[in-house]
Amino acid sequence: MRPEFPAILRRLLEIIFGALFCYAGYLKLLHTDEFAEAVLAYQLLPPGLVGVVAAVLPGLELAAGIFLALGFKRRSCLMLLGFLSGIFLLAMFVTLARGLKIDCGCGLFFSRQVGLAPILEDGLIVFWAAGLYYWELMLAAAAPALAAAARPDS
Repeated sequence: MRPEFPAILRRLLEIIFGALFCYAGYLKLLHTDEFAEAVLAYQLLPPGLVGVVAAVLPGLELAAGIFLALGFKRRSCLMLLGFLSGIFLLAMFVTLARGLKIDCGCGLFFSRQVGLAPILEDGLIVFWAAGLYYWELMLAAAAPALAAAARPDS
């Protein structure tokens, strides 16, 4: 039996999304000091919390990305990664509104100032996570109806 195209597309999009966060988390783990400096530059957290965020966030991104790519706890991973991306989007908006001219910390290896392009990219990532999460919810809601339809009446 041939799998449905939308199911293949959904899994492919989830794998790519998970891999994106695996890569981002891995880079942050390799360069924790640079990531901590990027977090500190936003001036949104007390200095004492910057180290905690720099230590915990990369592991969360890496673990959620791996789980999502492997298909485990997909909705939870999408919710977590969408939430983290939304917080980052909010941080960039606040930074832009405050007029700070800082590196967004998006790539760690190339300097890119907080501005419209990084905000649009992160908005797309939030939208991607929300779309996949909604798709997962619709599948979960349809599953009981499909199971009931497949059962013969007794």
